[in-house]
Amino acid sequence: MKRVLTFVLWSVVFVLAMSCSQKKKDSSPVTVATPTVEATSIVGSTMASSSLEETSWKLVFQDEFNDNRLDQSKWNTQDPWGDERNNELQAYTSDRLVVRGGFLSIIADRGSAIYDGESRNYVSGILTTYQKFSLKYGRVEVRVRVPRGAGLWPAVWLLADSLKWPPEIDVLEILGHDPKTVHFANHWGSDWRQHQSLGGTLAGVDFSSDFHVVQIDWSPGLITWSVDGEESFHSTSNIPDQPMFLLMNLAVGGDWPGAPNKDTVFPASFSIDYVRVYSH
Repeated sequence: MKRVLTFVLWSVVFVLAMSCSQKKKDSSPVTVATPTVEATSIVGSTMASSSLEETSWKLVFQDEFNDNRLDQSKWNTQDPWGDERNNELQAYTSDRLVVRGGFLSIIADRGSAIYDGESRNYVSGILTTYQKFSLKYGRVEVRVRVPRGAGLWPAVWLLADSLKWPPEIDVLEILGHDPKTVHFANHWGSDWRQHQSLGGTLAGVDFSSDFHVVQIDWSPGLITWSVDGEESFHSTSNIPDQPMFLLMNLAVGGDWPGAPNKDTVFPASFSIDYVRVYSH
């Protein structure tokens, strides 16, 4: 009996020791006081990517943002179109992108810069994989937290390699005045004059208070959107069937979100923990 008790006690001690040795994950909010962002990344999310049921998925692109510098072999820091869209107010400049502590932060702020031939009163950042990586079908997964405030418009989306618009797949769009609603959409049409779209929303998840995983599964005839591993929306209407590249940006102002107001806090940060792309 004594031997059994001793064995049990040592087993409990061993389990507790092993438990304490596990790396703790810190998802504390990023605080932006200057264009330098301090945070601790969560690596290896327990959400969708950590439990891929389909063993045929193959990781073909990823950035965990662990190197404290932007990987220029994967990303461009210029808008491939280079012109104003949607009456947005920002200029995109490469110094608005900060990689630190395992996160990429796209930081919008008040500032003066020339964009599309005009002086702008806000500066922000954009990242794309244009001419560096594209996919035709697959899984795109991001773990993000967005800024709160009127006039802020973070997005993760896909565009055709040809730069012809449409098509467009919006992995996520969030309006800063309503960070508890995430928008999804698929756009199509023979040209911009014949543009059509089908979109959906998920309400109730506050993307400004913590990080959340958003994922699309894109296959012939079907796109499915999921949030934190739960299916949220799907589309079977005019699904794109051509290679597309990835974009992530933080717009300021525009027809949809409207302009910032006196309560909008700058600088504002759109934080990305990771980007992972899979194919079959």
